Amino acid sequence: MNFVFAAVFLLLAAYPLVGTVASVWLLVGSQLVLLLGEIHRKQVTGAGAFIFMSFLFFGVRPVYMLLEKDYTLFTRLFQMRVGLNEITDGLWWASAALVCFALGAAIFPRLHIRWLRRRRALNNAESLRPLVSQKVCAALLAFQVTTLPVMFYLARGGRSLYGSAFGAYVYDLPMPLQAVHIITVVVLFEGFLRRKTLGTVMVLSVSVVLFLMFTWLMRDVTLFRGFYVAGVMIAGIAVLQRLQGRVGYAWLILPIVVLQPFFQYLGQTRGAENERIAEEGMVNSVFEERTLGEAYWKFYDSDGDMNIFDTFVAAKETEPAYKPYAWSWLYVPLHFVPRALWQGKPKQGITMDMTFTRGAPYSPGIAGMFLRDGGLLWMLLSMFMLGYLLSWLDWYVLTMPRGYVQYCLIGIVTVNAMFLTRFFLWQYFYQMLYAMIPIVALAWWFGRSAKLNAGSARNQRRSIRGVVATD
Repeated sequence: MNFVFAAVFLLLAAYPLVGTVASVWLLVGSQLVLLLGEIHRKQVTGAGAFIFMSFLFFGVRPVYMLLEKDYTLFTRLFQMRVGLNEITDGLWWASAALVCFALGAAIFPRLHIRWLRRRRALNNAESLRPLVSQKVCAALLAFQVTTLPVMFYLARGGRSLYGSAFGAYVYDLPMPLQAVHIITVVVLFEGFLRRKTLGTVMVLSVSVVLFLMFTWLMRDVTLFRGFYVAGVMIAGIAVLQRLQGRVGYAWLILPIVVLQPFFQYLGQTRGAENERIAEEGMVNSVFEERTLGEAYWKFYDSDGDMNIFDTFVAAKETEPAYKPYAWSWLYVPLHFVPRALWQGKPKQGITMDMTFTRGAPYSPGIAGMFLRDGGLLWMLLSMFMLGYLLSWLDWYVLTMPRGYVQYCLIGIVTVNAMFLTRFFLWQYFYQMLYAMIPIVALAWWFGRSAKLNAGSARNQRRSIRGVVATD
């Protein structure tokens, strides 16, 4: 909580300086303090991942914009003139939104101390589940194999799937399939840790290769590069959680920062043939004539995916034609209703006035969407509530019994919270749901299979005792 108070202090100190360069550094410092507070906890969470990505979008990008005078989107797309006043004013409100989010996240565990104590008391004991049987492992591997042709078929359609009658649903299909790959890798990794034999090494290696092949094919379907990268990150966090008992932020921040130019390259070439990418050489294509520093610095220019702050400023500087307020929250459970049954369903799930983007696929971030929903105060209130709810989800998962489900869910909650910074609420909700349901269902199957096997073993022992007694 001390870090939140420090962030509030810097935020208030910057208010009278809005319109000056000094306010930029104070506001970026306010966001950085929130991130340092999460790093201090030494366990990745959804709230911490959200703050980290927000810092990149609303901290690093504004600094790049001011130093490089990169106002391209405002003149080319939004058709408005902005200066230091508009930029720093937008930065102040974006920082205030993040502070409200952090405040909501920090308050939750303090309001529910008894609930947390009860959950910790129930789940404090070692609770790793028994190893799954060899038959179940074989079934999981077989499922991985059978999903590859499905993914090949979807990859042939590519992003044109969006235009088909079932495009939205077909587009989401890889996510639950990838979730099965993830829990398979985690299950087989557990088997390897407990039985370090040549057989467990080979089975785990095959599973990892199948998982990476499936994930690579997903890049041909997605309109958003995080769609396929998310699965690799979730699996990595789940494995680290099993190995270390907690995952520090270095495992989240360093891969994202180090691989930024490669993410940008893969996103720009996701329509290209995989063979051509291999022939050209990814490293050479990424860096080209640029130095290493230039490759990372240019990642934050207006041509990449880091233009969330630009769009947020444009969202603030334009007045929406209508304000739906809570509709974006209420719409979440309704998004899955087919358009055939709901003729007035919002197009592309957009519930607020986004006409200021002129049809471009740019996002003002979740904070900017709340801003368009009901104005500045509504944005702050919604961000506080979002932080509170995400903190509840974090603590619920962190206090679960240790095992396959907890490891995977920590990864799912953490990684998807990173994307929530730029997603609609319904996108975040369903992407998590598509990953969670297969994992929870399979874990139930593992438990049921273990109980059946244990019951069968008990019956066999009873039968043997009966035969011995008869003799």
